[in-house]
Amino acid sequence: MEDTNKGLIAWFARNSVAANLLMIIILLGGLLTANSIRKQFFPAVEINWIEFSAVYSGTAPQEVEEGITVKIEQALERVQGLKRIITYSNRNMANGYFQIEDEYDPQVVLEEVKSEIDSISTFPAGMEPPKVERIKIRQEVMYLSLYGDLSQRQLKDLGERIHDEMMQLPGVNITEYYGGLAYEISVEVSKDRLREFGLTFNDVAEAVRGYSRNMSAGQIKAENGYINLRVENQAYVGYEFEDLPLLTLEDGTTILVGDIATVTDGFEDGIQYSKFNGKNSVTFFIGAARNQSITDVAKTIRDYVDKKQKVLPQGVQLEPWVDMTYYLEGRLDLMLDSMKSGAVLVFLMLALFLRVRLAFWVMMGLPVCFLGTLLFMPLSFIDVTINVISLFAFILVLGIVVDDAIVMGESAHTESQEHGQSVESVIRGVQKVAMPATFGVLTTIAAFLPITLDDGPSSAFGQAIGFVVILCLVFSLIESKLILPAHLAHMKRPKVVQPGSKNPLDWLRNGVNFVQARVDKGLSWFIENIYRPSLQLAVKYRYTVIMLFISFILICAGLYAGGLVRFIGQPKIPHDFPRVKIEMNVDASEKSTLEAALAIEATLYSVDKELVEKYGQGMISEMQVDLRGRTSAEVMTKLVDPELRPMNTFEVAELWRQKMPQIPGVKSFTIQDSLFGGGLEDGDISFRLEGKDETQLVAASLALKEKLNSLKGVSDVNDSRQSSAKEVQFQLKPLAHSLGLTLANIAGQVGNSFYGLEAQRIIRNGEEIKVMLRYPEEQRNSIALVQDVLIKTSQGAELPLSEVAEISVVQGVNSIRRENGNRTINVWASVDADQAEPFKLAKDIRDNFMPELLAKYPRVRSEVSGSIQEQLDSADTQMRDFIISLLVIYSLLAIPLKSYLQPIMIMSVIPFGVIGSVLGHILLGIDLSALSMFGIIAAAGVVVNDSLVMVDYVNKSRLQGVAIKEAVLNAGCRRFRAIMLTSLTTFIGLVPIMAETSMQAQMVIPMAVSLAFGVLFATVVTLCLIPCLYIAIEDSKTMMRKMIAIYIPEKAHPAT
Repeated sequence: MEDTNKGLIAWFARNSVAANLLMIIILLGGLLTANSIRKQFFPAVEINWIEFSAVYSGTAPQEVEEGITVKIEQALERVQGLKRIITYSNRNMANGYFQIEDEYDPQVVLEEVKSEIDSISTFPAGMEPPKVERIKIRQEVMYLSLYGDLSQRQLKDLGERIHDEMMQLPGVNITEYYGGLAYEISVEVSKDRLREFGLTFNDVAEAVRGYSRNMSAGQIKAENGYINLRVENQAYVGYEFEDLPLLTLEDGTTILVGDIATVTDGFEDGIQYSKFNGKNSVTFFIGAARNQSITDVAKTIRDYVDKKQKVLPQGVQLEPWVDMTYYLEGRLDLMLDSMKSGAVLVFLMLALFLRVRLAFWVMMGLPVCFLGTLLFMPLSFIDVTINVISLFAFILVLGIVVDDAIVMGESAHTESQEHGQSVESVIRGVQKVAMPATFGVLTTIAAFLPITLDDGPSSAFGQAIGFVVILCLVFSLIESKLILPAHLAHMKRPKVVQPGSKNPLDWLRNGVNFVQARVDKGLSWFIENIYRPSLQLAVKYRYTVIMLFISFILICAGLYAGGLVRFIGQPKIPHDFPRVKIEMNVDASEKSTLEAALAIEATLYSVDKELVEKYGQGMISEMQVDLRGRTSAEVMTKLVDPELRPMNTFEVAELWRQKMPQIPGVKSFTIQDSLFGGGLEDGDISFRLEGKDETQLVAASLALKEKLNSLKGVSDVNDSRQSSAKEVQFQLKPLAHSLGLTLANIAGQVGNSFYGLEAQRIIRNGEEIKVMLRYPEEQRNSIALVQDVLIKTSQGAELPLSEVAEISVVQGVNSIRRENGNRTINVWASVDADQAEPFKLAKDIRDNFMPELLAKYPRVRSEVSGSIQEQLDSADTQMRDFIISLLVIYSLLAIPLKSYLQPIMIMSVIPFGVIGSVLGHILLGIDLSALSMFGIIAAAGVVVNDSLVMVDYVNKSRLQGVAIKEAVLNAGCRRFRAIMLTSLTTFIGLVPIMAETSMQAQMVIPMAVSLAFGVLFATVVTLCLIPCLYIAIEDSKTMMRKMIAIYIPEKAHPAT
């Protein structure tokens, strides 16, 4: 008999003031903290990448590779903590991306990388200082488009002023301005005019540099102090450059730059194209740092836009059209609604089986647990924000946190029914199950603990779930052991309703009491007449039952092996702002790229028109079309509100693919229809090819792309290889040597003729502007003009290039990709999860296609890369964490049970919880995913918790002398109500989110299904399998004792 006067439970039960004060402190603390917790769409994912870039103008990829990237790779071999070293040698530019190992401090590795790169003393002289920085985490808040009836230049100028103003707003730290082409002052002079005055490009450039400048001329030391001497003649606009003196003729006439050249104050070479809903536009990106709340930043920007719109020119609009907070608030509302609905359903379920007041106080544990969790979420060592994932963790734990309270409340309720309502009855009932229930909760905490310790790139998702679940469970222990008993102990006896009472409340009480009585009577009848005989039969044929459950495991394994249950890794989440990105071949013109972008725009509008005709509603609300350079373009759309859409994002994206015309010159075409993705050369499946033979490497990549394009469900096949472009090469003739010409001299003059010569850089309105000297476009837009370029010798003579150099046109290299010291090509593609399983598809290609490919190209090596490789890499860590969890759970079970075998018995039912989760996915037609694992972990905790309470009850009954089979039967019947309630409340609490039809909810539904159906199946496991396993273990002990009894006498009395 438990002592009802000792212990923390008894003290709080008898001191309701202390219990209420503890509850109020937790509730108020959570409410006060809630507003200070940052809001994000998703948890901020750590980006463990370092980015490197260096400009080396006028060079080919081979020169960049030899002079920069190879040297960097060799230097970084000495840096510990780098997982991948990827470099790109492009024309005029070197880029690198270095991935940091998860277990290393990113800042320390960054400093070491900078130190090693700075120590390289053999970089080529013409290279600009390199930039090395860690890729920063930024949250997407919104895009703004400034559009209307203005010229592109007018919009750009207005946009720059708006950008400067937004940068001054409090809390707005990350903004990017996409104003199109950069400003440039172009000085175009023809060959004839240069020859007429005996000038060269360098002469004109020197004149510009010499006359267009501000400089100090020293100081005059006067009697009254120093007087500064200064020249102020810097030209800033086109007409000022026209007035710069170039040379003076013999007759004293001054020739100005404008006399021989056309000066254009405009944009750099290229086509300027940016349209928002068909009107000229410029675009702003607004972001938030990791430690910022996107709702705060968005509010600041929206307030600014509202004020700014009033003073904009007529016909000009500043529109926030990709506002992530709108969708964040919608998702949060969805989660909160599901949570509220689940809580109501849980309360109604409890009210059917327990007293209404008891059900109320059990449900009061929810705000205590949730607000207590909010109280600790902002702490630096936890740092969990309010986001879609953390909110779902609250839903996930909704049914679990009341489990402990249900066990406590049901035990106290039963004890009060048997011995009368009193403080002692409540304390005794709670104490009976306190220890196993506590250790049961601790085992669930142990199951979630490893995911909070993960430091991988996507660890923020696991930590958001893990920390919320653990904190909720900790506060459930506090609430169920310290606060709930005080409320139950001082709960008034049920009011006896007098017959014939006309009070409406009495009628309600009568109705509730009638329903509860019928439910209680029906449940008691079921336990005694259905469950007890069934359990007796199961115990009698226990080995058959055990084998039957084992067969379930084998069946589920067969279902997975047969493809009925698929595992897709990370589920695709539909994007509300799908984008179409196109990359043209490197030799494409801007005109052809623009034509491709317009073709895409027309296709999207055409599909939308068809949808309007068919469904009365289209999908596209807004559209932005941008030319992103000579060979790339992007079309970004905003879809109509979810409730108006006739189909989901993936379906309309597939229609776009089907209707898209064949566009000549396209290198890659990608539709980003999923919220995740679009990372560094990564699709749903990705392969890396490497080798030193460039010919074989390219051929192997083309063969792999052809294979991927032939597979069902595979689309958007791309590779990292840049298509080759025509390249003019020249070698010096003997005449060049005799004239003192060098390759460097000739290359410089040819480069000036076609690319131009940078005469000066100026700062105007805070923006750096190049002053470029070049020939008119008609004198530099054809390969045929190369041989006629006049090369000036040191003696002042001019000769055509063809006379001093051999000229040849070949296919050149445009970019060289290297990874970890080898030339590589990455090939990746998107996979429609409805038609193919990415993981199995990648495995099939690796095992069946790659050996054939590599046999054909023996100097090429391959491996799976990208997100699938990261999943494989993390498998070892996950397995280690899983083993540690099992050991901790075993220890937590062994301590209260005081047994080595019984914890194994309880843990052996964990796989059966997995069966329920798998069956739930099959029943609802949902694929298993990485997110399903969180629900399975939670289900395992519930299975262990219920099983532990039952086994503890059996053990206590046996200590009182009850026979084993009778003890098992009594335990099953006695714990039936509590086990059924914990399972049903968990399942019912998750029904609203499982019933949600919105596409965005599809991410969290697999977690809900895993837990809900895992727990439902666990009910059968706990009530049927555990009793059978308990007796089977006792059978084995009895058999072992008999064997020992037979064996020991033989040893004790050996034959003589």
